[in-house]
Amino acid sequence: MTTPHPVLPILLALAATATAAAAPESTVRFANNDVLTGTPESLSPALLVWKSPLLEESAAFHLDKVLEMSMPGGMSDKPADHEAVVTLTNGDTIRGQLASVDDETVSLDTWFAGRMTFKRVMVTGLIIEEKTDFLYRGPTGMDGWIQPRDSSAWKYERAAFRSSAAGGIARDDVLSDECVISFDTAWKGDSIRMRVILFSDDPETDNPSTGYELSFQRGSVHLRNAKTQSFLGSAQSQALMESDRARVEIRASRKSNRIALTINDRIVEVWNDPDARKADFGKALHFISGSPQPLRISNIRVAPWDGVIDKMPEPQLGFGAMRFGLQPGIKPKTPPPPAAEKSKEERMELANGDSLTGEVTSIRDGTIAIKTPLGDVSLPVSRLRSLALKPVEAERSIRRNGDVRAWFPDGSSIVFRLDECGDGTLTGSSQNFGSATFDLSAFTRIEFNIYSRAYEELRGKGEW
Repeated sequence: MTTPHPVLPILLALAATATAAAAPESTVRFANNDVLTGTPESLSPALLVWKSPLLEESAAFHLDKVLEMSMPGGMSDKPADHEAVVTLTNGDTIRGQLASVDDETVSLDTWFAGRMTFKRVMVTGLIIEEKTDFLYRGPTGMDGWIQPRDSSAWKYERAAFRSSAAGGIARDDVLSDECVISFDTAWKGDSIRMRVILFSDDPETDNPSTGYELSFQRGSVHLRNAKTQSFLGSAQSQALMESDRARVEIRASRKSNRIALTINDRIVEVWNDPDARKADFGKALHFISGSPQPLRISNIRVAPWDGVIDKMPEPQLGFGAMRFGLQPGIKPKTPPPPAAEKSKEERMELANGDSLTGEVTSIRDGTIAIKTPLGDVSLPVSRLRSLALKPVEAERSIRRNGDVRAWFPDGSSIVFRLDECGDGTLTGSSQNFGSATFDLSAFTRIEFNIYSRAYEELRGKGEW
């Protein structure tokens, strides 16, 4: 039997004996903030057995002294025509293919745990995204990413890029002529200072002479053509001023010369470049921190785009208001819209921007059947973008000893009680979904002792 190992400081002398060529793929972080690289040999509700080149033999650690374990994770390439995103009352987010919806449950087919069925009273939202062949999805490491010579502002850690100084990181051959780039960003300090450059042909510099540059500073975003130096416009985002994190989406087309910016699912601005034909373009994408304060970039997705912009931004007051014939600070004198009567049927948004009112009667083999006032309709689930759920009295799962928070490379995160681990799988349970068996190789991170206030503070500091 393996004797639990006390959490001891890891001496620099030991670290020096490990060669870069033998760098392990995983890390474990302890409550005293020590970090040990290596690989997990076994995991139980009480113990983690860890193998490391820094240790003479495998060591067992009590889980009450372990903060988190980070692993490389791996995505399944299982074909699918859509991705449903379920959010739960405890903040969990789970991605998969929509299997069924009724008054009691919502079921997803996931690549990491098979079919998972969630109690309806614990589901707060359900959206459907078109499944696509991503041009890039990550980050999963530094491979393929370039930093300017003599610069090391960025490092990869816990499924994210993190900056420790002003400087950029870029990737070549990642953008198509029409593409959508989305990512999560978070920042320290009182405001964001970041540049994102698209269609550059020189990933080895932070100031390429080609492409488009979006500058994010405080609540403003400015766009310019790097080749012509033309200023193409600005926009304001209250979301950037009210928080220290955001989800950013940029849709860019070299065919129509349009760029659309969305922040936190709200379209902010659409720009057009009349001089695009005078510019040269490449396929590189840059993220550049403009401040010594830390910046984090994660959940990057680059996918092909059809060039169609479904929604236009609302007129902005104050900054840029003159463009719409309004004086800054003066609200338009329009009466509020009449309150809509609440319908007994549920309204669903389709991928083409249309909407449909009705009641879901079945979901089978990727096809959804809907009973509408005009008759029964059947269509692929992939044609939906939202599926309104019937209102319920929401409930939240209870917190239990042994609960962990697990993360996956597709952005899913889920809380469950760790029950057992073996044969490459991990079994857990929750009021949200009952019991599930997960593929252990699918995890990118598992957090332990998640209800400890002291540990949460350590985790928050560790984000930077």
